[in-house]
Amino acid sequence: MSGTTTKPTILIVPGSFSAASHYDTLIAALHALSYPAVVSDLPSASRLPPAPAASMADDAAHFHGIAESLADEGRDIVIVTHSYGGVPGTEAAKGLAKVDREAEGKKGGVIRLVYLTSIVPAVGGSLVSTMGPVGEAITINGDYMTIDAALIGPVTFSDLPPDLALEWGHKLTTHSLPSFNGKLTYPAYRHIPTSFIFCERDLIISPDLQQATISFLEGEKGGQGSVTVVKLDTGHCPNVSVPQETAAAILKAL
Repeated sequence: MSGTTTKPTILIVPGSFSAASHYDTLIAALHALSYPAVVSDLPSASRLPPAPAASMADDAAHFHGIAESLADEGRDIVIVTHSYGGVPGTEAAKGLAKVDREAEGKKGGVIRLVYLTSIVPAVGGSLVSTMGPVGEAITINGDYMTIDAALIGPVTFSDLPPDLALEWGHKLTTHSLPSFNGKLTYPAYRHIPTSFIFCERDLIISPDLQQATISFLEGEKGGQGSVTVVKLDTGHCPNVSVPQETAAAILKAL
């Protein structure tokens, strides 16, 4: 990308149980590389009872609104999703592809999807249909889920020292149960250039599942090599463990 070209705005869709603040160091790293970048809380990870639990569609609508506002400013947008965020992040791009907006005489739009070790189902699929039911580290209370930091911290943050992994485990939020069953209705990856950042030591979304996702996306997009793949030697949350390297990987994926 030449220095005279306006750089795209990077919109980050967080993973489940994660606050937007968990991506602050990644946002700062992108800013340091002179890329505009924004993140926002998932409704599914920020609402608390007795409020109704947010659906995946609520998450998608929230990020669709942010992306549409950026596009209406004439900005090109790269949607970067993490983990569960792959589902609402894909859904959020409906109607916002730059080529579609150009056909309507509008400026700006989504120019690329970057899936950071993300769940990316087929239309009609969900997180649960991709990964199965929630595990023993998660407690269900009505429509909300809470997480056992001692069990999940060392797995989610496996590339951090044990004390830091536990500390980050305690930072994980409550999350909406219905959001995990929300079904994708729009295959944005068929219509928008797509990249996948493969986390080689991920203990949440295994390397095998990541590779299966890449193969699925290639099938949707016309064959091997149609998805740009960038590899990181990290666990599930490189936004926490190696934010500078993650920022560099995102730029490599553009």
